[in-house]
Parts: sequence; C-alpha cells; structure tokens
Amino acid sequence: MAVIGRGAALVHGAGIFCRASACLREDLFVERTFSMRTILIVSLVAATLLGSTVAIQGATPPAPSADAEIAALKKEIAELKKSAYHPELGEQMLTLQIRHARLWFAGQAQNWTLAAFELQEIKEAFDAVVEQNGEHAIFQPQRLADILPAMTKAPIMALRDAIDHGSKAEFEKTFDGLSAACTGCHKVAGTDFLVIQRPTAPLLDNLRTAPPKKAKD
Repeated sequence: MAVIGRGAALVHGAGIFCRASACLREDLFVERTFSMRTILIVSLVAATLLGSTVAIQGATPPAPSADAEIAALKKEIAELKKSAYHPELGEQMLTLQIRHARLWFAGQAQNWTLAAFELQEIKEAFDAVVEQNGEHAIFQPQRLADILPAMTKAPIMALRDAIDHGSKAEFEKTFDGLSAACTGCHKVAGTDFLVIQRPTAPLLDNLRTAPPKKAKD
C-alpha cells in the first residue's frame, strides 16, 4: 500500500509538472506572439509615417528661384504703375507754366537760390511728363518721350549756368531760350497757338521772390 501511495504521488506530481510545463510553454507562445505583433504594429506605423513624410515632401512645391522672384516683383510694379494716378498732359503743362513764371520773377529779383529751386522743379516736371505721358497721341507718330528732352535739355543747362554765375543779363537770355524751346515743342505738337513768353505779372503773388536780407555784422 505504501508503494502504491508513493506511485500515486509520483503520478500526481508528474501531472502537476506537465501542467506547469504546458502553462510555461503557453506563456512563452503568448509572449512571442505579443512581441511579434508589437514589432509588426510598430513597423506599420513607421512605414505609414515615412510614407506621409515622402508624400508631403513630394507635394511641397520647390522654392522659387531669385530670378523668378525678381520677375514677379517687376510684374507687380508694372501693374501698380498702370493703376496709379497719372495726370493729364494739360495738367502737367499748367504746373510747368506756374514754375516758369516763378523762375522769371526769382531771376528778376536776383534771388538765385529760389531761381535754382524753380529750375530744378521745372526739370522734374519735364521728367514726369516723359514718364507719365511719353506716348501721348498728340505727337504721334513721333514720341513726346523723345521730343521733349531733345528740345529742353540744352536750354535748362544754359539756365543753370546763368543762375550759378549770378548774372541777370545771362539769365534773361537763357530764360528766353527755354521759352522758345517750349513754344517750338508746341509747334511740333500742332498747337503753335500756345506761345510761351516772359510773364508780365505774377500768376500767384503769395510767394516772395525778393532774396532774404543779409544779417548785418
């Protein structure tokens, strides 16, 4: 009976051992399966992220080159110029007439600082005419942008020299030269009835033309 009892105990112990081994194998299988699944999931996530990054990079347009940016800016500037305010030619001529008269009275008062200022204003007004109305129909098929500088450049330079010399006689002579150039330009445009001359009275009398008095020592 003792032998049978020991045998039963052994069998019972062997059964427990087998069940324990089976449990261990099952745990190992589950752990390996879980690890493989984890690796697979991580790999799939990494592949998805990599694919998204590549897709985003592929969808991002390349940065524009410097030449392309410059061309775009030039186009934008050209469009802005088209939409900007451009005075009519007659309006610009009226401004020139006012400056022309002020220049004369500044020279007569021998206020050479004011005369130099008014002459520079006249030059800038001519430049504005060329820029804003250089293709005006009044001169077609010729171009105002070509005629105006050709007829006024030399008289303006001569007037500037006269002002720099502070010579009233030289100023009057060169002023008449500029007036004649303006009239000649009008003739080319077919408006020879617009004759420019020395002003006889100030168009506007709110600007003092007399030079400032020098401080006494």
